[in-house]
Amino acid sequence: MNAAAASGPYFGLAILGPATLVLLVSALIAGHRIKSLQGRFVFAAIWLRMILGAYHVYMFKPLAAGMSGNALASVAVAGVGLLVIRPRHLMLKALLPVYFLMALVLLSGVLNRDMGGIMTVAVKYGYFVVLLIAAFEALRRDEAERLMPLLIWAFAPLLLFQALSIVLNLPKGSEGGDGLVWIGGYNHESSFSISLLLGFIVGSLAHRLHPAIRLPYLGAMAIGIFLAGYRTSLIAAVPLLLIAFWVAITHISPSQRRIMAAVALMAAVVGVGTIAVIDHQRFVDMGTFLANPAELIKPPREFTQIERGILSARPLIWSEYIYAYSAGLPHQLLFGFGPESWEKAFNVYPHNTLIGTLYELGGVGVGVIVLLWISMAALVLQARRLDRPVLAAAHLSFFFLNMGTMPFWQIEGLALYAVLCGYTLFSAREGAQRRANARAPSWGPMSASPRAA
Repeated sequence: MNAAAASGPYFGLAILGPATLVLLVSALIAGHRIKSLQGRFVFAAIWLRMILGAYHVYMFKPLAAGMSGNALASVAVAGVGLLVIRPRHLMLKALLPVYFLMALVLLSGVLNRDMGGIMTVAVKYGYFVVLLIAAFEALRRDEAERLMPLLIWAFAPLLLFQALSIVLNLPKGSEGGDGLVWIGGYNHESSFSISLLLGFIVGSLAHRLHPAIRLPYLGAMAIGIFLAGYRTSLIAAVPLLLIAFWVAITHISPSQRRIMAAVALMAAVVGVGTIAVIDHQRFVDMGTFLANPAELIKPPREFTQIERGILSARPLIWSEYIYAYSAGLPHQLLFGFGPESWEKAFNVYPHNTLIGTLYELGGVGVGVIVLLWISMAALVLQARRLDRPVLAAAHLSFFFLNMGTMPFWQIEGLALYAVLCGYTLFSAREGAQRRANARAPSWGPMSASPRAA
């Protein structure tokens, strides 16, 4: 992604200032109702990221030690998080693939003599680990299951700023230059739509949230993702949207269920039809690529002018990275060209996590990141019954997201995966404990609480 080309419209402090104050008041009220320190930290970390996205004009600039405002904020959040979480949870077995990945980042950076890239990626992964553990701990302390319903208020900035961009008629040109998108004054539709997807996941897992609030909230998030107009997020959201709305409808009284199901089905048909009409060419490109993907992964010089425009030039970009990687030295084929090395060789980021990882961390890196995804998704099998459908769909959506953009490169994407994995780990632990309690003889000693930290 070319940062200059991707820059979205900016509201200005005259609008951002008052809006931020209103959002701060609502955040303080919601945050105060969260009982655990870890829960308040998760809320604050997410809310802060949602707010700072609207201040991209300032936050992308170097502020200290060559670090941007966003980078400094991430360092601060990770540092505070280390003081909030229990150190022993840093040793959770589920985090081993993450630590393998961090060790590989260090090794690849040293082999390629790039210490700057090591620091940048270490901060991002540190942020991910701390937020994951904090979410896990907060959920285990949340016996009343109030955290997820309150956490939806952390995403109020997205909905408010997107509404303001519509009211004030401040759209941004889409990535392909073939339309307008509404991203609330944020820098790029990718990070904005990923944030909305995180908000949708949180709402889908807020089981104690009243349907009268939950369904409109999920609907607003789904509409927001559509208005953001980022094709990758639209496609990635499909399994999650279908499962989440179905699960939400089943919580409605049986007398109203058929009516709501009919309304939801009609809305889905209209929504899909609208997307097909408005974004027809984008999805034609998708069909062209999927019909024979191998034909569009070839030496960059062999691309025709028409092929260069397919999927916003993604096949061309992927081919450039793959062929550059294949020309590397033996140690680079194994461990890559170093973390963040793409910035020195390309003008556009890889738009695919696996291809980006292949170039930066080599074949070993791809193996480790796939191991991380599989190990986290496998925990869904042990999760509580009521969580399994949404968690399975959310992990599938995250995988699709990684095929067309790079959530592992963006803080918003890391926040999404941290909350998703933290909840998955919590639900798997509680599900396993409940099954163990069910198997225990009734005359035996009482088992420890499944939520005991």
